Amino acid sequence: MTIQNASHFEWSEWTGTDLEWDQKLIKLDDFTIYQATNWAKHRADFGWQTYRLIYQGPEQCQAQILTKTVLGTTIAWIPGGPICNFDHLNSQFVDCLSTITKAKRLFVRLNSLETTSDLTCEKLKKNKWKQVTTPLSSGLSLQLDLTKSESTRREMLSNNWARNMHRGETRNSKPYEWTNFTPEAIADIYGQLTRYKDLDSVSDTPSFEVIRSIIDKCGSNLKIFRCDDEQGNPLAIRGALLLGNKAWDIFAAATPQGRKQYSSYVTAWSLFNFVPSRKLRSTT
Repeated sequence: MTIQNASHFEWSEWTGTDLEWDQKLIKLDDFTIYQATNWAKHRADFGWQTYRLIYQGPEQCQAQILTKTVLGTTIAWIPGGPICNFDHLNSQFVDCLSTITKAKRLFVRLNSLETTSDLTCEKLKKNKWKQVTTPLSSGLSLQLDLTKSESTRREMLSNNWARNMHRGETRNSKPYEWTNFTPEAIADIYGQLTRYKDLDSVSDTPSFEVIRSIIDKCGSNLKIFRCDDEQGNPLAIRGALLLGNKAWDIFAAATPQGRKQYSSYVTAWSLFNFVPSRKLRSTT
């Protein structure tokens, strides 16, 4: 039977496999790595439980929700999602989530990476969603279209970026894809950066546990490029998580010597050239 009334379409719990979830996910225009199976497995290492909802209607919608219970309240976090038309993000969505989590008190926070517009904000307000008073990030992101030719992308660089990359190209050996990376080696580079710039090792850089989990759970999506000095010691790394025709910036660090040699610029550029058919996104 074909349902004609769109109001009859509702959210329900996803009952398919992880593979089927990811296959459906990448068919959606605004899919993100943070709504994929491997990211959920990574976050499970830190106590988050995964639930998935799907909206079977004229428009396919998916929501991968991570939950924790704190002082009797179920915290539901939707990283990089949900992937849907916000018209469908209604009270029935929350009711469905409340039912499957068996939550007595439920706090839901979404983190859609869709470009903010008056229209999307109005849709959320219409469905009773409220702007948070304490953002977890700047809310800013940079998207780079890597489908353009390298020469075109070079012409689009700012004067400062182009100048620093030229310095990096004259002072470094060619970066290469790093395939035998370990969490210890990556953490060491971040440690050098943290000490050099006097960063907060908790909030400004990923911990060893986070690095290890990303490698363990998202390794099949991970590509890292590295630039070395003449002795083979690392100067800079740049890594991204790849899924479908998109990539997301995940690792970026340079040693004190690498900063002096502008190694991060050429390393980043090598990563960009490795994924020419994708769009790279960095979120802060």
